[in-house]
Amino acid sequence: MVLSPISFRFAAPMDPHVAGGRTTTRRSSLPDWVLLHKSARICGHRNATTAECHTTEGEPIQVSFWLVDPPGVSYFSVHCPGLDGKDFADEPHILCADASLVLFSVDFAPVPGRKFRDPGRRLTQRFVYRAGPGKPSLHLIPDPDIVRPNGVSALLPCGDAGSEHYAVVFLHRRSILGDRARYYDLHVFSSVTRAWSCKGDLPGLSEDDQKLLAKASHATDKGILLACDVFSECPVIKYIPLPASRVCNVDGDGHPYIAPEYCCDVSSCDNLIKFVEVEFDARDRRSFGNQGWKATTWNRDISWDDWRVRSSVNVANISVDPRYSDLLPQLWNDKTKELELKKLVFYTPTLSKDDDDFLYVMSKLNSGGDKAWVISVDMKHAAVEAIAPYSTKGRPLAVWHCPCAFPKYLELTPEDGVTQNFKRISVADCALQVMLTQDWFMYLQMSSQFNLRHYSNCLF
Repeated sequence: MVLSPISFRFAAPMDPHVAGGRTTTRRSSLPDWVLLHKSARICGHRNATTAECHTTEGEPIQVSFWLVDPPGVSYFSVHCPGLDGKDFADEPHILCADASLVLFSVDFAPVPGRKFRDPGRRLTQRFVYRAGPGKPSLHLIPDPDIVRPNGVSALLPCGDAGSEHYAVVFLHRRSILGDRARYYDLHVFSSVTRAWSCKGDLPGLSEDDQKLLAKASHATDKGILLACDVFSECPVIKYIPLPASRVCNVDGDGHPYIAPEYCCDVSSCDNLIKFVEVEFDARDRRSFGNQGWKATTWNRDISWDDWRVRSSVNVANISVDPRYSDLLPQLWNDKTKELELKKLVFYTPTLSKDDDDFLYVMSKLNSGGDKAWVISVDMKHAAVEAIAPYSTKGRPLAVWHCPCAFPKYLELTPEDGVTQNFKRISVADCALQVMLTQDWFMYLQMSSQFNLRHYSNCLF
């Protein structure tokens, strides 16, 4: 069993025979994509993914990624030598990711003794991590010249697959007093010039699109806005409406709202946009569990004019291998002699970064407690493919994740994944890892529900 060398709170070891998972042939021990937790840990451990640069004030900063196969949750850590937890206003967090690139933000606390308007350091600083080509690198991104930033960020790889250049695109939304329409300025940072450029007063959205975007709240916190031809003299903002389903209703005033019995997610794979909508049987009962739901996925290529249904599955028809009773005995139905997935409380759906039919579901046994599970569902075959534990302690479940494809761009040797992970672990940390592993096996041994054969496989 391979144990994580990072902060020992991250993940408990899992029996691979129980956890399941696809057996695929790939180029290395790294996954091609990961479910990356959006919030970082403040931690000084390093591995082969570690990259570093300097903050605006010249202080060193390091970032490392701790990667596992989905549905396991991967994490990243940030370390500023000489600074500790009190020097951060909040945990660093992911803003967006694309191809080999990850954009994240670090919020520093004001320096004690200084006035608010003279904090001593730039409070919010943004960095781009580039997994490849070559050795992983980290770059500080200057702020765009905006008084009150209000919008969304995106990453754009530039050149061919082997190019190291990229652009950070920031779509700034402006509002005019008394005017409910949305206006946009496009700010583009180039890794070549190391500077921002701005193209203002972009052509506005249509009246219908403006109405759909009139309310800021959205169930997924993800709108589908495309900034086309960002390097041209006349970029265009294009809005792609969600599939014509009941996910978005219109109230008496003609304004859209999201029905509480639905939740959805958007992902992308090259030029393919993927969308999933989950419909629940009972309104306002999502937090109770033990109810039916139906998931439907759509595809839409950027060049298409419509969405096309890809797959649909009802939770009542999803088969669950009996082996999973070792992890979730509460799902067992004595009458049907089967495990029932609908007994779990459904929280967040997630789609992969591959062109596949897998749905990832964040769920819990009940609305209380800290233990949750990320479940991979093969929608094409209506079956649970894998299960991974997740701790929700102090973590919201609405926007916990960011699917990222950057691991497949890492150029690491097999030795990197083994030796460098443990290079800087202290004796005390090693001892703690051993104790935690012993506690885990003791828990498994005492559990009357745990299969003895699986326990023996874990030990040896």
